[in-house]
Amino acid sequence: MLALLNDWISLRTLIWLLPVAFFLHDGEEIVTVERWMRPCKHTLAPWMQRALNWDKSITVQFATAVALIGSLVCLGAGIAAAAVEDGGKLGPVFVGMVAVMLLDGIKHVGLSLGKRSYTVGAATAALVEIPYASYALYRFYQADLVEPAALGLGIAIVLPLVFLLIGIGFTLGRWVAPYRRSAAEAGQRTDSY
Repeated sequence: MLALLNDWISLRTLIWLLPVAFFLHDGEEIVTVERWMRPCKHTLAPWMQRALNWDKSITVQFATAVALIGSLVCLGAGIAAAAVEDGGKLGPVFVGMVAVMLLDGIKHVGLSLGKRSYTVGAATAALVEIPYASYALYRFYQADLVEPAALGLGIAIVLPLVFLLIGIGFTLGRWVAPYRRSAAEAGQRTDSY
C-alpha cells in the first residue's frame, strides 16, 4: 500500500498537499465553529472565552485567523517545494508545520473521544490531518529530506507561532466581524415603502 502511494504521490505534490489538508480541516471548523461554540461558551478555556467577541460572528473571527495561518502555510509549502526542487532538504519550519498538524489532529480526536461526542474539526482531523501528516513525515524521512533535529526544532518554532497567529487573527477578526442580529431583528420584516 505504501509503495503504491509512494509511486502515485510525488514529493512535490506531498508538500503541496499540506495547504490542501489545512484548508479541508479548517473549512470543517469554519462551518461548524459558531453552532458548536455558542452553546458551550462557559465550558471553554477562559483564554478562549476572552479571545472572541461573543456579540459578533464567531465564524468570521475564526475564519480571519484561519486565513492568516493558511497564508503562511501556503508560503511555507512554496518555500519547501522550491528547496526540494533545488535538491535541498526541508527546513525545520515546514517539518514543524506538518508535525503540528499531526498533533492538532490527535488533539481533536482525543477531545471527541474524551467528550464522547463530536467536537469542531474532529471528522477531518481523523480523515485528513492524521493520515496526511503521518504519511508525509514518514515519506520525508524516508526520502532523507529532513535533518534529525528538524522535527523538534520545527515544533518548538511553529507551535508558539501558531498561538501568536491565532491571537492576531482573532484580534483582526473581532475588528472585521459583523455584529450578530438579535432574534427580534431577525424576525422583523423590512417592508418600508
